[in-house]
Amino acid sequence: MAKRCKIYLLIFMLSITAACSDSTGLYKNAGTSEAFTPTNKVKILFLSISDSDVRENIREHYIKANLEKEMPDLEVEFDLGGGGQDYANKLKVYNSSGNMPDVWFSEQNLSTVVIDSGNALDLAPYIYKWEFDKKFTEKEFIMPDKNGRIYSVQSGNDMFTTPRLWYHKNIFKRYGIQVPNTYDELLKVCELLKVKGLVPISISGRDGWTLNLHLLQTMIMAEEPQVALDMLNGNTDFTNPVIQRALERIRKLVQVGAFPYNTANLDYEPAINMYTSGRAAMLSAFSWELPRLEKLAPDTDFMPWPSVRGGTDNTKAVQYWGAPLSGYMVWAKTKNPEAAARFAMYCATQDALYYNIESKAPTMLNTGVRIENTSALAKKDLKQLDMAEIKIPSIWSAAFNTRTSAEISVQNRKLLTGRYSPDEYIKAINPLWIENAKEIRERSYDIHYKFHPQP
Repeated sequence: MAKRCKIYLLIFMLSITAACSDSTGLYKNAGTSEAFTPTNKVKILFLSISDSDVRENIREHYIKANLEKEMPDLEVEFDLGGGGQDYANKLKVYNSSGNMPDVWFSEQNLSTVVIDSGNALDLAPYIYKWEFDKKFTEKEFIMPDKNGRIYSVQSGNDMFTTPRLWYHKNIFKRYGIQVPNTYDELLKVCELLKVKGLVPISISGRDGWTLNLHLLQTMIMAEEPQVALDMLNGNTDFTNPVIQRALERIRKLVQVGAFPYNTANLDYEPAINMYTSGRAAMLSAFSWELPRLEKLAPDTDFMPWPSVRGGTDNTKAVQYWGAPLSGYMVWAKTKNPEAAARFAMYCATQDALYYNIESKAPTMLNTGVRIENTSALAKKDLKQLDMAEIKIPSIWSAAFNTRTSAEISVQNRKLLTGRYSPDEYIKAINPLWIENAKEIRERSYDIHYKFHPQP
């Protein structure tokens, strides 16, 4: 591994009590509540992700439920865009037409193309006018680009969200299985579980979802985290031997039967259900699923991702979700920019409230909610994340542009057949990635990720 190093991350542990959903102060304190009380309500079209319980709950039980109280001057039409590649395709159609929703949620790989098309509103004037930036414990989540523009707002929960390999303690105990520490040990565990009639590891394979969002990066970081950092900054490509070996490790897992049958067509919720029902012994998923897994499968625990080499401390390097341009965005040509900007900030606040109240998880956006009764598993998750020396954001969300992310979805789905070689994969994806990497190095709104040496 490269020299010992780390990305600075302050885990802001919100102290203890719960259940307030009032974000009115965001507007009243800024003197804006009275400014937006028209006789007729302002109409907002909102494109919402709708592919998971988390996003459904945020939309239904927070954004919708608190809307009349918090923003009585708005009338919001909800366009449910699905998730994954379906959502990406829908947003790309909107962007190509030039007629966008007033507000939408975007990952960075979608944000950049919208910004380049001139369809994203600069939110900086509204953020500073209403002092929304002062609500963040870490200013990097609300920092402008080098031209002073801010295009998205988010809750800042992403920095506390990492991919985990969850497992049923009862199943492991029943078959006398020790938690694997290396990749080779993981293969043997998968082979044993397969013989016992269980799915070893449940994943969402549709459009390559799990591989796209974290499993490929996980396999890269299991051998050399520096290569993941080089990808983020556009300083290497898929011919890198570390990446080639990561692809081969995924294919080998497919070939030994580690994943569900026909996994390339398995959607997100069925993959979660396969684990919580006990049909799968392990689950590869982000830590945003922790509360649900604890509730539906109380014997759940997680293991550090197995490393490539024995003796390597596989808790030192972690991936976290998110990127600077992920979050709620506003159409540059919206008829009511102030109302749309307020709604985007409202949505980011409702996200934070959901995570603080329902998940008992911290966010960088300070809602004033105090968290109590955090479970032992949640404390373990945050502690391990806090202690990691290397923290790297998701390559998929922070580096891939829309062309690369669309193509890598195709390639990852093919890889899940077990009959597609890393060489074929690399030949197909690398030309697009080389252009993507060039954009990363040149784009004006780039934020480079760096390792900072330990003191």
